[in-house]
Amino acid sequence: MADDVGPFEPSRTTLLASTEPSQSIFQTVLHLVEDNTQHFKNDDSEYGQRLYSGFLVLKENMDRVMSMSERVRKEVHQFDFDKDNPGNGFRSFNNIVDQAIVSVFELCKQVSTSRGSLLFRKGHFVREVEAWSQTMVSLVTLLEYIDTVLLPRCEDGSLLADFSSSPNELMEMLNTIPQYSFYGRCLGFHYYPSLRKTLKYLNICLSAFSEIYYADGGSFVQRTKNTVMSSSKYVVDAELRSRRIVDVVQYSSVDFIKTFWSVAETDIMTQLPGIVGPALAVTQVVIVPCEEQQVVKMDGTATVVIPAPHSHFEARPITCHLLSAQLREGMPGEKESKGVTIHPPSDYLLIHCHGGGFVTQSTKSQEVFLREWAVSTGVPMLSIDYSLAPEARYPRPLEEVLTAYCWVLNNFKVLGTTGKKIVLTGDSAGGNLITGLTVKCIELGIRPADGLFLAYTPFLFDLIPSPARLLAVMDPMLPLGFALRCLKAYAGLPSEESSLATTPGDATFPVSSGETSKAPAVSEPMDVSTSDVPATLDINRKNVHDSQSDTESFVEVSESDVKEAEALVKSPSFISEPGSDTLTTVSLTSEASKLEDSSAKKGSGSNSQKSEEKEERSRRYVTEFLEKYVLDSRTDKQGRKVPILRTGSEESEQEDETVLFEAPSVSAGITAKLGKAKDAVVSGISAGLTSIGFKRKEMDASPTSPTQPEPEQLVRKRPSMAEIFLSPSNMRRGSRCSLSEEFTGVKLINDHYLSPLNAPKEVLAKFPPCALLTVEYDFCLDDDITMAKILRDLNVPVTVDILNRLPHGFLSLSMVSQEAHVGCKKAIYRIKQLLGIEEEQNETEIASE
Repeated sequence: MADDVGPFEPSRTTLLASTEPSQSIFQTVLHLVEDNTQHFKNDDSEYGQRLYSGFLVLKENMDRVMSMSERVRKEVHQFDFDKDNPGNGFRSFNNIVDQAIVSVFELCKQVSTSRGSLLFRKGHFVREVEAWSQTMVSLVTLLEYIDTVLLPRCEDGSLLADFSSSPNELMEMLNTIPQYSFYGRCLGFHYYPSLRKTLKYLNICLSAFSEIYYADGGSFVQRTKNTVMSSSKYVVDAELRSRRIVDVVQYSSVDFIKTFWSVAETDIMTQLPGIVGPALAVTQVVIVPCEEQQVVKMDGTATVVIPAPHSHFEARPITCHLLSAQLREGMPGEKESKGVTIHPPSDYLLIHCHGGGFVTQSTKSQEVFLREWAVSTGVPMLSIDYSLAPEARYPRPLEEVLTAYCWVLNNFKVLGTTGKKIVLTGDSAGGNLITGLTVKCIELGIRPADGLFLAYTPFLFDLIPSPARLLAVMDPMLPLGFALRCLKAYAGLPSEESSLATTPGDATFPVSSGETSKAPAVSEPMDVSTSDVPATLDINRKNVHDSQSDTESFVEVSESDVKEAEALVKSPSFISEPGSDTLTTVSLTSEASKLEDSSAKKGSGSNSQKSEEKEERSRRYVTEFLEKYVLDSRTDKQGRKVPILRTGSEESEQEDETVLFEAPSVSAGITAKLGKAKDAVVSGISAGLTSIGFKRKEMDASPTSPTQPEPEQLVRKRPSMAEIFLSPSNMRRGSRCSLSEEFTGVKLINDHYLSPLNAPKEVLAKFPPCALLTVEYDFCLDDDITMAKILRDLNVPVTVDILNRLPHGFLSLSMVSQEAHVGCKKAIYRIKQLLGIEEEQNETEIASE
């Protein structure tokens, strides 16, 4: 059960140690605040009076925060999964308050001990005290809502209270919370210190990237030149950075989110795990044909025919990746391999679905921890790259995952496994997909997996405010605005439509005594117009050749609304003045680009340049951007310099006085970092190529393999940096409306495959053993606790692990944080438990003794 321990459990105390400060610490903090207040009361300087006022505000709001936190603390125990696994959204806010008190204690102690020194940096501490005062004000607002609204609604230990709530209620409440402090100097204060610099670096990149993305006017080179040279301001100015991030979170579109996260999909990024991560014997692309699959029911009475995925667009092959630490019999390239040990087929198989909010990411972007899983378990792993929203809305990804799973059931040999035991794994969006897949398998009567590993997974798609969902307000990895837009892109419906996403159908045929693998052919082609195929989200079931397609039924705004939005964007009032409220008027356009555009119009008026000059200047810009923000280098054992991700570990803590990165000169380039690889890298980026030519450790595929590398026309081409930045600016504007405006009248699909918490109890009772891994500051925490309680009450074996002080998506940070790596080890331990590997290893050791 949940109190099981793994082989690395000495680290459990690190993950689950209590962070609650004693009352004596709080009293000490109040004493320090009062002492600093009296000290600066008679300081007539500007900074002295600001410190005096800041400490007054800090003390007032600390009292209110602690008072409300204590009231919530008395009730949190009733929402826990069990006494051995304390954790829920209410408890998380108490822990955040505790971490904030500890941080304020450290700040006050620094001020008290250094205020009499001639080197006392009064300006620095003014900004620190004011930032924490603002943070306390924000916590007061959140705790007031939790104490007065959420706690009374959540009765009988229910974290996701069943009450009528509209998106407007949630949005109006969020607009009352000052969010700037959570993305400035206090960024990530509740996470482990090893993660804070990385999270700060990611937010610096987000701020700089948004200026590039929304740069307006002039040529690409004109826009990017000013942006690159001015973006260092976000490194040294925490307040400016926080305002920029809040603006982006409030007003950016899902296209911006996809583009920003696509940086992790460039070839440079996707090849890093192969350079610094564990070596694998097999990393093979497997193409699953997008065609109907026939699977015999578990009772052997009939064959289930799964139609090819077809929702929203035509059938396309499904790209998967086979990862294995050993080359096994039947795997691609096994017959052509010479001098390599061929292992017998494994009895186990892992099937993985990646996260990414349903709109981005792939297997390549998650290889950083998938490689470690494959090596540590020694089990073949098939990772599915399903189609992404908003082009592939629900239920297309689920259809593809179901098709790939059924194909696996008929092709174990190709994957080097006997299929004796299958475990499905998924993180975030991927966890939701494999849970929906399990529900569907049980309903169809086909073989479900033998275990589910679910990491920080959402189980309820509804805009119901819960305490854990409010945590996204301060989440630097997946801010609330980003999460909501991903949710809408995948499962949003306009207000005038209701959800008629019905059960995906199937055709069943009796199995004759002599034939169990074949079924009679379907009499009619199973296209979108066929009535007995998986239902699409088009409530009228129009044929793809009709004037209105499936995707057209999801138009989010009318044509008149679009024209009004465009007129608003073009109006001068849309551009915010310096110091204006960014929650009411905002422009994501770089001011520097506007000035240059204006000067360009006053000049010759000719913007045409030779293609060679444009390419050269673009190459120069991409070189500077990579060197400045993304890449560093290290020397391998052969003395070669290889590119690595810059983690910000060299960053100085005194951001007021130290510049973390020096802007390279135009002629500096990337030569010093990449040596002879420079030309190939920069050329590949600028030309939009998908291969840079790093030599990989893994074996190549056999040209005669049944799972050859996918044809060029079928490859989901990973974007280059040039493709990300060179697209026309007018293609990247979005609606530029706030969250409140964007979600007015929006409804989400009500479907139990999408929201497994609503699945029939008789279906959930047939679930295989489940292992849920989540973190205490995750907006999906309440979903996971609620799902675990339901499964436990239905007598389904379930374990829950709630890791402290780690962010959503921490698995992807396992190479830059020791605590995140320990969390990754915990995931491996739970996966081994589901596979039964640990038990078998123990039995073998006992027998040998």
